[in-house]
Amino acid sequence: MRILPLLLIWLLAASPLRAQHVNAGIDMNTFFDNSEGNDYYRSTVTHAGIRFTPKLDLSTADNLHHIVGGYNFLYEYGESELSKGAIEVYYKFQKDKIRFLFGSFPRALMHEEMPDYLICDSIRYFRPEMTGFDFLYANDKGHIEVFCDWIQKRSPTEREQFMAGLSSRYQIKKFQMGLEGHIYHYALEDDGLSLGHSIHEVITAHPYVGLLLLKQEWNILADLRLGALIQMDRDRNDMKWHTPAGFIADADIRWRRFTLHETFYAGNRQQYFGREGWGLYYWGDTFTQSHWYNRTDVAYDIIRHKNVSLAARLAFNFTDKGMQWHQMLTLRCNLGVGLYHSR
Repeated sequence: MRILPLLLIWLLAASPLRAQHVNAGIDMNTFFDNSEGNDYYRSTVTHAGIRFTPKLDLSTADNLHHIVGGYNFLYEYGESELSKGAIEVYYKFQKDKIRFLFGSFPRALMHEEMPDYLICDSIRYFRPEMTGFDFLYANDKGHIEVFCDWIQKRSPTEREQFMAGLSSRYQIKKFQMGLEGHIYHYALEDDGLSLGHSIHEVITAHPYVGLLLLKQEWNILADLRLGALIQMDRDRNDMKWHTPAGFIADADIRWRRFTLHETFYAGNRQQYFGREGWGLYYWGDTFTQSHWYNRTDVAYDIIRHKNVSLAARLAFNFTDKGMQWHQMLTLRCNLGVGLYHSR
């Protein structure tokens, strides 16, 4: 926390000399997610809190180069004090079809949000920053995005962790194909607590084909995908690869302010090591540990503005053990003001 005031003072002091544009902004994200029902694969909990991020954006006159600095404060409802926050400081380069981010930056800046079976919602609530780099190339035919998220360095008490991933989509008229996924490296050694793990690696991939349909006269957008969910999972103690795979289908249908999202999975049980790896090297939704899984989301945009959005959502998760459902409400605000612009 002590470094933040010094950082902001330095940015303000240096901005007229080094940057042609200085903008200040505030991002706010309030979330409420309450789950009820069967908790065999995932505990029923309530996540509720607010994130508040003041920041400064320094850019050159041609708007190609940016340095952004701020701090992400988190308050969880019911707590007596602020939870641990995180520094956001990153460099951004953007020109035409190319964008490059390097540093500690919001996960929300990714071109496409990864689905819950790759990165689940609780990760977005409690680790919204990525620390590493993100490279994006996007045009009217699709995009390819490559990233590396360095989670934790190795020390006598901590284990080295990082995630490297890919998100890509290519579209020809209404037809599309894509590949998204990540590899997670988790260097956990035997520390005398009988954990029984050494270095763990898990690769998760989602190749797909589909249709992207737009009916402007009806104001309907439908994103339909059929593909596979494939995992390669091993612990170096036995060096045996576990390779669960299955069929997965996604349908995202949007009409005016309403959204219906349907996900269906059938195949081998994902996340071979189960609860041992959840929150460590498994970041995808634990419901995929069932050999079949169906999720239905119904959402409504109460407020839809370029700077403010408020959405309500119901999510129903069905597995071989029963149903768990979520009531969700999210509010996002992004406000900014110009502080200095050279002439």
